[in-house]
Amino acid sequence: MNDEIRQFYNYSNPYNQYFANSQWNNYLDNANAVHGLSNCFCKKSFLRVLNTYNDTLDVQINDIIMAENLKVGDFTRYVKFEPGTYQMKIYVSEPKKLVFESAIDIDQNLAYTGAISQDDADKTDISVLIIPEAKEYANKGKMTGIRLINLAADAPDIELTVTDGAVIFSGINYGDVSNNVAVPSGRYKLSLREKESKKEVKTMNIDFAPSMHYTLFVAGEYDNNDIKIIIPEDGVNYLELC
Repeated sequence: MNDEIRQFYNYSNPYNQYFANSQWNNYLDNANAVHGLSNCFCKKSFLRVLNTYNDTLDVQINDIIMAENLKVGDFTRYVKFEPGTYQMKIYVSEPKKLVFESAIDIDQNLAYTGAISQDDADKTDISVLIIPEAKEYANKGKMTGIRLINLAADAPDIELTVTDGAVIFSGINYGDVSNNVAVPSGRYKLSLREKESKKEVKTMNIDFAPSMHYTLFVAGEYDNNDIKIIIPEDGVNYLELC
């Protein structure tokens, strides 16, 4: 049984490169941007769970049942937590068996996704990536914030391109979380491919709404050609955060 928890957060300004480029001046609001942890005193955060493991799972945090029979590729709803340390337990649903137990830390004024995945050292074991979303006010009406997370077992380094061939993310290995990137809002054809060979793995069409934030979760089993790109709406778009 594993107890590996990985914490991810980039305290630097994820949009800094765009403020230095004049072509983005109409899209980004540098004067009112908020970066890193907020200085607000809200005593709450939110957490949801994503299952990218290869079995149906039950998830419990302290006495809270986050999920029962959570299927591969499914999310729970966000649940509100006060900042603190909590005990997380994960069970295989049928037959019920405890396969993961560890403490997790929740800070204030953040939305988290706890991504349950196969451990990169032992694919039969479990690791959990605790991935926070900080509320960013840098985006104005015509831009969208996106990032990419590679949770596809046995996948090589991958990259994501858009309709005109521009590479948005590159060199994202299994378990990696990219920085945020700001792109003009609108409809895109996304192409996921291997970085080295440029072999196309998955394509999809998506509309990125203005002033919104999205996380693209790449999941599935690469060796079995079973790759999915899961794009839920980030909680910072609608949750009550400062």
